[in-house]
Amino acid sequence: MRTDAAIPNITKRSSRRNSFKLRSLSAILGILCLVAPASAQEAGQAGDAEAPRRDAGAEAGRPMPENLEELSRLATAAVVLVEVQAGERSRQGSGFIVDQEGVILTNHHVIRNATNATVRLSSGDIFDRVSVLAVDERRDLAVLKISGFGMPVLELGNSDSVRIGTDIIAIGSPLGLENTVSTGIVSGRRTEPKGFQLLQITAPASTGSSGGPVLLRDGRVVGIAASQFRNGQNLNFAVPINYARGLLAGLGGEPIAVLGATPLAAAPDTNETEMAATADNGVNRGLRFDLSGFEDHRLDLTVLEPGGSVRRTRVTYRRIDDIAGGEPRVERYVEGESTVDREGNAAAPGAIRRERHRSIMSAVDLAPVSARGQIEWERDGAWLQASYDLRFAGGRVTGSVEDSAGVVRQVDREVPPGLVLRDMRDVAFGALVAEPLVGRSMELHTFDAASGEVKLDRFDIRRRTTIEIGGEQVTALAVDVASGLVNERSYFSTDIPRRLLRREDAETGAVEEVVAYYVLPKPDEDATP
Repeated sequence: MRTDAAIPNITKRSSRRNSFKLRSLSAILGILCLVAPASAQEAGQAGDAEAPRRDAGAEAGRPMPENLEELSRLATAAVVLVEVQAGERSRQGSGFIVDQEGVILTNHHVIRNATNATVRLSSGDIFDRVSVLAVDERRDLAVLKISGFGMPVLELGNSDSVRIGTDIIAIGSPLGLENTVSTGIVSGRRTEPKGFQLLQITAPASTGSSGGPVLLRDGRVVGIAASQFRNGQNLNFAVPINYARGLLAGLGGEPIAVLGATPLAAAPDTNETEMAATADNGVNRGLRFDLSGFEDHRLDLTVLEPGGSVRRTRVTYRRIDDIAGGEPRVERYVEGESTVDREGNAAAPGAIRRERHRSIMSAVDLAPVSARGQIEWERDGAWLQASYDLRFAGGRVTGSVEDSAGVVRQVDREVPPGLVLRDMRDVAFGALVAEPLVGRSMELHTFDAASGEVKLDRFDIRRRTTIEIGGEQVTALAVDVASGLVNERSYFSTDIPRRLLRREDAETGAVEEVVAYYVLPKPDEDATP
């Protein structure tokens, strides 16, 4: 048996080689608080949704649900919170119990590369020894086991018989909020390029919902919440439960791995989420960031620069959720232009500088993923250009940086863990968790993609104050930011995630102000200022 082992690509190992003794398959697929015909469950036959069902309330010791409230009460008892650690990173997901002795279904990406795991029940009970019985990485499925007895369980339905338009209920722990219930319908079936189907559902889902059950109104599970399109309204997906049936049918041996405990076991009230991280082992040691309230948004900024030029910049932040179950990311895209009044013709200003940048970081621990950018500026009637294109992986940054003379410098170097992209430092400060905040300082090690070098930025949080924005008085945090020889006074909103309101250059007196802030619209909505 592998003990305290990480969970890499282990799907090629056949679970049929195992000799682990579980209850019979009928116990896994048939003894539940709400039961369908055992024959249909064991065979996975189509048409199960229309087949006559017997009331197994007496057998399971639970009544059949009379309404949505009753169903939610019964079902949430079998839904669990799964916390895992994978190296320096931690995350949370959901799962649900399918056998009274503690067999749990979840997504493979919830436990991918895990070295430690802890399971918490809705009752508050915590299990710090978690076995991995089987995985199907291609379909994003995993079977876990905790040491349980007489546990509440959910019944598995037949996903083949679910029709478009069928009402469903999703239960999970989005952003660490355990046993959150949402409703919707099955809105479609989609075939993945890897050769399997997904159920498209409209029930709202957020980070941390992965691995939670998707149920019919009669309480049977027909899917496992797996992925989400961030830019689509309620555009979410679930793995059909019939794929999990096959995985459960193949159980029978030693666990693939046994995972050790996470900090959740020692501190059951900790509200860590997949969107929060503490930099304990990197250069930004001890800093904790929380992006759980992050929303896709756009900033329009304007600044009057020395020499009379006006710089207008649009910055767009979007969260990217990987449909294949990978780690969520945050993208920052910038388009900016500086113009100057030429010969007193204010109606036809001339451009003297243009820039575009795209940076991507992990939404879990703010680790850099990639950075690309291009800057053009006018000098003596000629246009010059500089650019960079960098990737971060395996503790290294690789790529190229080109200066205005056309000299290309190849970059291939180690980077210390815990770095934050310099383009993302406003987001990092906005997500900083610290109480009390006023009167404290933060040193943030960042990577400047334009130069390919590591920088140190210092944030001194001076006071709460009131500033005027768009004719209104707004409460703000006054923060002095020192970056090398450059000193700025920045003003941020007070609530996490804080957002930039204004920036003042202490040397030149230039003031950069957010003139518009929009939460990015969903497909059928207008932008919300």
